[in-house]
Amino acid sequence: MKRILQIIGLLVLVSILAAVIFIVTYQPKQYSDYDVFTDLRNEVLTLCREYGAAERPITQEFSTFILPLSFPFNKLFGSNTIAVPLKSFQNDKMSVAISQFQVPPASSYYRDLTLHIRPQYGIKAPVFHIDFMKPAPGTPGLCSMDFFNPDTAAISTRDFLGEGLPAVQKALSLVEPYQRTKEEGRGRITAYLDPYKSEYRLELMEPKTKDEALRKQYYTTVAEAVKLILPVYFKNLNALELDAAYAVTHEQKTKDLVMLFYKNDFAVSLGKRVFKEHFKKYWLDGFWNVDVELKD
Repeated sequence: MKRILQIIGLLVLVSILAAVIFIVTYQPKQYSDYDVFTDLRNEVLTLCREYGAAERPITQEFSTFILPLSFPFNKLFGSNTIAVPLKSFQNDKMSVAISQFQVPPASSYYRDLTLHIRPQYGIKAPVFHIDFMKPAPGTPGLCSMDFFNPDTAAISTRDFLGEGLPAVQKALSLVEPYQRTKEEGRGRITAYLDPYKSEYRLELMEPKTKDEALRKQYYTTVAEAVKLILPVYFKNLNALELDAAYAVTHEQKTKDLVMLFYKNDFAVSLGKRVFKEHFKKYWLDGFWNVDVELKD
């Protein structure tokens, strides 16, 4: 019996040592986006210039912003530090934010591309949001895009899209093969947003394959679809006139949506742990560009 216990103890020790070695040496795989993230970022920057959206000062604050990472986030990202070169712009019709995780800082590797466009208060349009991510440990590559409507009684997404609706429908048809099903988890972790979602929602899953041609086709198809939608949104949003009488109501409805994200969104929960004391500056000031009091 003593011999058996010694053997069991030795096996446990070996297992622990193996686990420690694995954790210490583990590096997540880096996946190519085939320059799609850069292409889409440049597309947004071009549209911002076209519609006179000026760079906000907070862009400079984040131009050299670097976060130190401790376990387990250093293993998740494969680096002890990451840069978050947030870019933010605005004009009298919209506030735009582009956020990416650069791993490691000053490298050419980006983990994601997140784009957020909030109509200024009094502009009757839905919020536009894209989150395009590469695969990570335990998570497939995903891309979600939607027009979040903070006030369905006053704002119609279909009417807002207007003559641009065929372009949006074409984009949806392009990415239909990649739309995630309910069995694959579609809408599961964002169910709290169901009242705000649109019928034009993209919730795409990268093909689980080692075939680089198929992976490239996914990325380039998603880029093609997004580049059909972006000009429609920018054009239609910037063509709207401010409804001053609606601005106060719109502001409160938008802040209600912000707080819904804050209380329920998994990315917010993760962001608070990664950004720590910098989270409010990044998420509220840089990303949403709203003024609300966060109470934990």
